[in-house]
Formats: sequence, structure tokens, C-alpha cells
Amino acid sequence: MNEGVFKDYPWLRPIDDAFRGIQPSGLKVICPECNSRGLLITKWIKGPPIKPAFVMHKKGTLITGVCELTGQALLTAKSQVSLRDSDINKLLTNRRCFLLFSGGKDSLATAYHLKTLLHENIKDLTAIYVDTTVGLPDNIRYVRKISKYLGIKLEIVRPKTDYFTLAKEWGIPSHGYRWCCRELKIKPIQEYLRTITEKYVIFDGIRAMESSLRSSYIPIWYHPGFRCLSASPIFNWTDEKVYAEIYSNGIPKGLISQMNSSAECWCGAYKSESDFRRLYDLDPAFFKKLANLESSSQRGYTYLYSKGKKKSLFELETEIRKQKT
Repeated sequence: MNEGVFKDYPWLRPIDDAFRGIQPSGLKVICPECNSRGLLITKWIKGPPIKPAFVMHKKGTLITGVCELTGQALLTAKSQVSLRDSDINKLLTNRRCFLLFSGGKDSLATAYHLKTLLHENIKDLTAIYVDTTVGLPDNIRYVRKISKYLGIKLEIVRPKTDYFTLAKEWGIPSHGYRWCCRELKIKPIQEYLRTITEKYVIFDGIRAMESSLRSSYIPIWYHPGFRCLSASPIFNWTDEKVYAEIYSNGIPKGLISQMNSSAECWCGAYKSESDFRRLYDLDPAFFKKLANLESSSQRGYTYLYSKGKKKSLFELETEIRKQKT
């Protein structure tokens, strides 16, 4: 029945291929629509942050049916989902394995958890760090250090055009104008993955409790941009468990412990005034570089707003200096 299903659901073919040989037990649910067991999957579509979900029913290698879930039926199915270490082990042993590694607490905890599961086969895991060209130099040094400490291979990828060049042309990114993730992160990873000929899986440090949007995700899904399965091993971990994984195992602390914010990307889309205040204390030269970019912006975008009005980084610097005197 597969070809008939693919005719009706052409987007299903790469998903079925990605899951071939791996049927994660944590994604198997009792379908609320037909009361039969199947695999919960999502379909990526452009636009809505919450993607359509389906239960794919199979008998052996053949797809016997597909049920779309919405509303309460979807919530019921997602409540059955988990990511088990046995599923992670299947991925680790049946795919070439990559970890999106930023040096932040979540990717650190994920790296150590995977190291524990892999034991002596840690060499089979490759960390991918994206040098966004707008990250703190100290963070790249830390990522190199921690990769060596954990015994994980490291690949550093970069965008073809740096952030400062793009921002001068396109303007500073914001919540409603986020060209940064696509250009600075997704595209460099895609370029690197095009060189990989084996089947592979991408691990990340996404956690449900980070936001209401992320809590709507499922922990293993097909990533059409990367053309592979994407898995989140610590999806259901609490902050307490993340910090325990890091600090109880002697992992050297990075910039995240000083900043409580991402250190690898200062494009500005998700940074607050308190973040920039910490940046000023930690690396005033880099702060000044961002401030100079902002003041030369031809499109009028800025990093901060206060009471609905633009607040430049140079204004913030003046405030900080006054408060320190």
C-alpha cells in the first residue's frame, strides 16, 4: 500500500525513509482516531509554528494508514510520547551521529548524556558548532576545550557571509524579522551535511520546558531542512536535572554560567537589556562593535526598545557608566 499512500501523502516518503530500520518505541501511541497503535509524526510546513501531526500505521515495512490529529486527539497522543534511552541507543548504533553544540547548558548536558550512552564509542559522535560570526570569541575557545575534554570530534561551520555585512545590508534582526537563524545557522549546517553520504541523525538540546512552543514539539521528528531525523535526548529534563548533569560530572563551566544567556549568537533577536548589560561587563569591546553597527544601520532597526521607544546601545552604555560612578 506504500505507493498509494505516497500518492495521497507525497511528503510522507522521506519521513518513512528516515525512520526505516528504526521504530522508536517512545513515539508509538494508541491513535485516538482509530484506536490502533502507530508512530506519531509531524509534517513540517512553512508558517505556523505548531506543525500538523499524524499517526502513521504500519504492518512490517508497509504503511497501512495515516490518521491526522487535531485538538484533544493530538494532546492525547502527545501525552503518550517519551524519548527512551533505548530509542537513543538505536539511533546511536544505526546512524552517523551529530550533535548541535553551542556550549550552552542544554547542549552540554546533551553531550554528556550521549557520552554516557556511547561509552567507549564516543568517537562516533561529532559535535557541530556554528560560528555565527556574531558570537563571543571566548565561546569558540570554550567549545574547543569542552569537546576535547569530553573526547568528542568537533566540526566548526560558518555562514558564507558574516553577520555584520548582512546586518548592514538587511538590518538588525528582531522577533518579527528573523533572517538571522536561516542565514547564520541553518544554511551553514545544511552545507556541511550535504557532504555526508551515510544516513545520519542530528541530536539537539531542545527541552519542552523552555517555552510553550517547544512543549508542543515531539522529541523525535523528521527535519526536512537537514533531511534526517532530529532527536532531543533531554526533551523532558528539568533545569535542575540539566545543571546536575553538568556540575556533578566536573564539566568546566562556560560563558553561560556568567551570562545566563546564549554566548554564540548576539544577532539581537532574543536579547534583553539585562543581557546587553552583562555583555558590557564581560566584553565591552564586543559591545562597542554591536553599538557601532547599530548606529550605522540604514534601516532604522535597533537592538532594544524601552517603553515602546528605540533605545540604542550607546544610550545604554551611557546609563551603565553613570550608574557605575
